[in-house]
Amino acid sequence: MKEKLGSFFNRVFIEKIEIRNRVYHVALFLIPVIGIILKNVLLQAYNLGENLYTPDFGKAISETWMYWIYYVAIMLGVLSISLLFKKNSNRIKYIIGWNIFFTVLICMDLIYNRSFFTMPSMADVYIFKNFSGFEGGEVTSLICGYDIILFLDIIIHAIFVWKFKPRKIDKEVKKKALFRSALVVVLTCAAIISAIPIQARVFHINTHVMDEDNDATEQSRYLSSFGYHVSDVIELIADFLDDELSEEEQNEIETYYAWKNENLPNNEYAGIFNGKNVLFLQIESLETFVINQTIDGQEITPNINRLTQSAFVFDNIYEQVQGGNSSDADLMYTTSRLPVSKGSTFFRFSDVKLNSLPGMLMERGYETVYTQAVNGSFWNYEEAWKNMIGLDTFIGAEELDMSGDKIGFTINDKDYLEQVFPKIEGISQPYYAHIVCNSSHMPFQIHDESIKELQLSEELDNSYLGGYLQLCRYVDTQIGILLDKMEAAGLLENTIIVVIGDHTGIHKYYEYSLEEWYDEYPWVEANGYYTVPLIVYNDSIGQTIESDVLAGQIDVMPTLSYLLGFSDEEYMDDAMGRNLLKTNRSYAIFRDGTIYSEGLTEEELEIVKSSYGVSEQLFQVGK
Repeated sequence: MKEKLGSFFNRVFIEKIEIRNRVYHVALFLIPVIGIILKNVLLQAYNLGENLYTPDFGKAISETWMYWIYYVAIMLGVLSISLLFKKNSNRIKYIIGWNIFFTVLICMDLIYNRSFFTMPSMADVYIFKNFSGFEGGEVTSLICGYDIILFLDIIIHAIFVWKFKPRKIDKEVKKKALFRSALVVVLTCAAIISAIPIQARVFHINTHVMDEDNDATEQSRYLSSFGYHVSDVIELIADFLDDELSEEEQNEIETYYAWKNENLPNNEYAGIFNGKNVLFLQIESLETFVINQTIDGQEITPNINRLTQSAFVFDNIYEQVQGGNSSDADLMYTTSRLPVSKGSTFFRFSDVKLNSLPGMLMERGYETVYTQAVNGSFWNYEEAWKNMIGLDTFIGAEELDMSGDKIGFTINDKDYLEQVFPKIEGISQPYYAHIVCNSSHMPFQIHDESIKELQLSEELDNSYLGGYLQLCRYVDTQIGILLDKMEAAGLLENTIIVVIGDHTGIHKYYEYSLEEWYDEYPWVEANGYYTVPLIVYNDSIGQTIESDVLAGQIDVMPTLSYLLGFSDEEYMDDAMGRNLLKTNRSYAIFRDGTIYSEGLTEEELEIVKSSYGVSEQLFQVGK
């Protein structure tokens, strides 16, 4: 019995099955190549699906099958080098190593896509230094069951290598055969890859992905994940070497600004806050739909709601952040400059000095302070604020006690704002204080039940939506406490309070989880409108002045500058946005190029469409 069991064990787990040399090497290549095709199809299935967690395989196959030959050519071109290795073990290691690399690359593409809604660029390499501040929940919440498909071929490939081996043949014959095979594969792959631009132009298939302003997701669909990244590196090198504007680019910039600047006469709102302090409250993931809204009879943001009773209230500020995410919000709110499409603007162009609201206020004698409970190197905040935007004092985690409990990825806002108050208390007036609250950061999970203030059903309370609403209420409470302290200390006298979200949250990351709540709470459904609230409060207003004009995050800085008494000449020729209190146009361009507008002509829509490219061109030449 032992001998039979031993024999069975050897046959199943130890002994290798010898197969024909040619069959062995075809399988050795075929398994990872098929696997890589499937991984690229899965990536596109997510991109083309209803959301980035529900893949549409039918649509992905129908819209990518004609490009699979390119996927195969690119992958075989890389793997064929292994045919030149003398030892089969080295050949196996090379192929498996590359397959693991391709898999990790696509995994990173997918997670990045779910976070930033575009493909990552090599320009994003600096963001990896940010990951030290995260505990994992932010990433694990972006994973779903279908993702296991990414690893199936690696398992199958490992089993094949473990159980099969090629028959022994004459070394010289084998060497010549492998060399000829490598040569044929490389030449074939080179011919196929070389034909890509010809195919694109002759047959008019996806010709736009070959343009300089191509969409990253579209390009990955055409060239595969790996092919896109190779193209991305080439483009970044070309951009780095090209530091002058062409005549066409210069004309595009001039056309944009000539149209954007409407040159309208001032109205009764011009300079009404001239000389007043500015308290800028930037709240993580705060969306418009929670403001002045109740859940089961309970106000979600009661303190912010009270501010709206004497404020300018803008309900349609569309999100426009790119790969820099929250840092892009800082960029747009202070400089009215759109972020670059690849990487983080704060990392890539922090040495470019921009005209900014804090900078203009500093010239008027304002003291400026920026504070956030993160290290100054996180998203390169400190360097970008001091060099690009202009700032007197940066207060980050280095100056704070970070030992308190975390909510989200950093210290809770209660402990954070308690430390911020005494630091702001010593500020000279007039001042500009920019405070960032982070407790409402995804994945919207609460581990301390004691901080929950809303009474929700158990099902809702344990959902992403319930966690989001509880955190919005928590942050609102902490803001109310801070405002009370500042008012008691005289820091709110002669002050305007600006409340805004850095970008959307529950709809941005987990919109797929909200459908079950639409019938019970129809106000939760955003219908694709990704907006953040903009509230500009001052006690002197005495009423709610509401605007439903369609606008973007770049329009905040010109609007505030107008209220604070700056003339158009001081900022409008630098700002990419417009003054929302003095405009006849209603439009905004979303990060994916979608334009929301009312009454614009086709020609005007083309000008708006060029805006991200205009910003990119200006940054490339250091402007």
